[in-house]
Amino acid sequence: MTDLHLSTPFALSEDADDAPDDDTPDQDTLNTVLKVDAPSKTEGRPLQSPGQSPGGTHRSHHDKSGFRVELRRATRREHDAAELAFAPFHQSPLPYLAWFLACQHTALHALAGSGDDGTGHSTRLLAALTAALRADCAQNGDHPATLSVDALPQLHPLAVDYLVLGSRMGNEVLRRRLAGAADQLPLPAYFAPRDHLVAWRATCTDLDQIPPTGALARRVVADTRQGFGLFDTAARLNSLRPSAP
Repeated sequence: MTDLHLSTPFALSEDADDAPDDDTPDQDTLNTVLKVDAPSKTEGRPLQSPGQSPGGTHRSHHDKSGFRVELRRATRREHDAAELAFAPFHQSPLPYLAWFLACQHTALHALAGSGDDGTGHSTRLLAALTAALRADCAQNGDHPATLSVDALPQLHPLAVDYLVLGSRMGNEVLRRRLAGAADQLPLPAYFAPRDHLVAWRATCTDLDQIPPTGALARRVVADTRQGFGLFDTAARLNSLRPSAP
């Protein structure tokens, strides 16, 4: 398997902090991609008038200062710690792809088991992703680490939605990068394109309806921090070893 070295460092997200706030996935979400290669907000979409949303309605100015933006700021440290945990994959993605998949299964399986009631916007996608990762890891002969049920935090569904859905556009960028480096070999099932935008936009709406200083906001921030911690834990629990060439 060919190593892949890129001149620009990898990050766990694709959206820039200073970009206009919209319903593209946030910077602090987990799937290792290059920020600089984020798809354009208007790629494949009709042109819109200033201030108009993809659905055709005009946005209010509270979007830029809504709770979702505060959530991103408040969880920056945990995001960065999780990003650092995946440094080997950032530096040489193909040799550490199997390890990355095992870690993703550990973390996403934990997230799937940590939701309060299974009614979040990401529930269906999360089930599809964990099933794909289970198949990918089995094909690689890997047995991902699992967290015991007793060790799982109970996370608010919106925290899970933010972590799972916010990473999908970045995952697509990573898929294209890996496809270009894999010399026409099929990519793992985890990277298959999946529809997520409707669920992501619903998550954005729900988050920005939360009063930023209230008890629910504090709960979602704390739970998102714990969710990032699951990825950090997953990187430590799965043995770090490069795949055979």
